[in-house]
Amino acid sequence: MDNLNILMKGVDTLVTVVGAGFTGLYALHKLRDQMKVPVRVFESAPDVGGTWYWNNYLGARCDIESVHYSYSFDPQLQQEWTWSEKFAAQPEILKYLNHVADRFDLRKDITFNTKGLCCTKI
Repeated sequence: MDNLNILMKGVDTLVTVVGAGFTGLYALHKLRDQMKVPVRVFESAPDVGGTWYWNNYLGARCDIESVHYSYSFDPQLQQEWTWSEKFAAQPEILKYLNHVADRFDLRKDITFNTKGLCCTKI
């Protein structure tokens, strides 16, 4: 048994990720699906999206080309998503993040409506 398996024995979660925005969703996918590490994401909102969930004001949009603002870790994901605008607006970015969460079944490892109050080194 290698060191990681010994460390993980009897542990439901080895890594905690705070937030289910672009970075949190990628971290969950990378850790869980590619590295096989038990991970749990905590998100204060009732759904994925991070900044793009909360900042839904009129005119909110990406300030870099949408294609560069999307994930590149999966060629099939890149092929199945087409941006409608060069600089996507908030609703489309949020729709993309929901698509990613659904496609990789990420929600099952996210606890929504949860805020962290402190972090303690153990």
